[in-house]
Amino acid sequence: MPSLASRLYHGDASIDFVGRWRRWAVLSGVVMLISLISLFVPGLRFGIDFKGGSVFRAEATKPVTEAQVRDALGDVAKVVQLQDRPVQVIVQTEELSADQVADVRAKLGQVTGAEQVSNESVGSKWGSTVSRKALIALAVFLAVVVVYVSLRFEFKMAIGALIALAHDLLITAGIYALARFEVTPATVIALLTILGYSLYDTVVVFDKVRENTGALTSMSRMTYSDAANKAVNQTLIRSLNTSLASLLPIAALLFVGAFALGAETLQDLALALLIGVMVSTYSSIFVATPFVAVWKETEPRNRQLRARVARQPAATPASRAAARTAAPERPVRARQAAARRRPRPQAEPGLDGEEMAMPAVPPDPVDTDVDDVADADAEAEPEEAEAAPVPAKSQDGAKPRSGQQKPRSSQARRKPSGRQPSRPAKRRRR
Repeated sequence: MPSLASRLYHGDASIDFVGRWRRWAVLSGVVMLISLISLFVPGLRFGIDFKGGSVFRAEATKPVTEAQVRDALGDVAKVVQLQDRPVQVIVQTEELSADQVADVRAKLGQVTGAEQVSNESVGSKWGSTVSRKALIALAVFLAVVVVYVSLRFEFKMAIGALIALAHDLLITAGIYALARFEVTPATVIALLTILGYSLYDTVVVFDKVRENTGALTSMSRMTYSDAANKAVNQTLIRSLNTSLASLLPIAALLFVGAFALGAETLQDLALALLIGVMVSTYSSIFVATPFVAVWKETEPRNRQLRARVARQPAATPASRAAARTAAPERPVRARQAAARRRPRPQAEPGLDGEEMAMPAVPPDPVDTDVDDVADADAEAEPEEAEAAPVPAKSQDGAKPRSGQQKPRSSQARRKPSGRQPSRPAKRRRR
């Protein structure tokens, strides 16, 4: 039994991704609307690198809770994090003066029992610089995407790729806002990486769409949407395998960064990548290709093709499989029809006026397991090649009357069979 991937590729099994584009549009629209609202309420939780402030780190030598740290520091502590491996207390504050920094260090060392408390100060100007450069990089990336996809495929596919990219960015940012994940420079790097992965997956599907739709003509029995849907089914298993192969190392990186090593940078990077890869896989299948197919169906050429295909009976996967099974029988039927139309050899008069028996020519081998319909069609064809019997030459040497066909020799009437004539035949010819 063929595998699911083989059945999807050859059209024996099909999932109607393009035909159900309204469902995917409603689902993606609702999720994108929720993500857009979450960017304002409650909003993204930017890290200290973007909004500026100070970070204090102390290795606790005794058990301590978050409530104890907040009670000791007061309203100065904006964010308090406790890590297990190693046991560490991290406190984020706004921009403080030198006296305030010294006071926080003393109180934090007292509540945690740490002998040394480190602190880092980051200005808000650095965060604004990072944000501006990230936006510039995003704009350049989108411009290059439009130019490349337009030259490689067409402009409508470039717009579809941009919609898929915006879909992935918005949903990933919304998940960060709803889950209250901290946005750090590592998150920005991960988002730019997500854009590259999303574009790659979309281009793979678009390449198959162009291959399937390039052969469409006004006489085709498949619409543009049907060809695009077939392309999505043919690349479905490949997209899923690629996504799974990408998610496994990302999940391992997230586990190591969050639980094993306690590395915040790895955790932020892997978390954004994990969310983005899953969303990108969805968009390349359910967003980009259905959008392009629906847009292309508005073209007059494709509308005429759809109207023509609608007047014909729909082809099911079972009928397509039967057509592929019956395809090898066509040469067999052609050989059988040619064998039946071949002229039969005529008898040649001998020296004494008697007709000589012609050696039998073996018929061409044909397959016996051809359908009865082919036999009936071949027998119904008129045997045009069979001419009327040619009158034999009279014994007195008189020529045939005008209007009668002159008999031809047996060598000119039939092809050599490749067998040597028998001895009696050789004597008669002498």
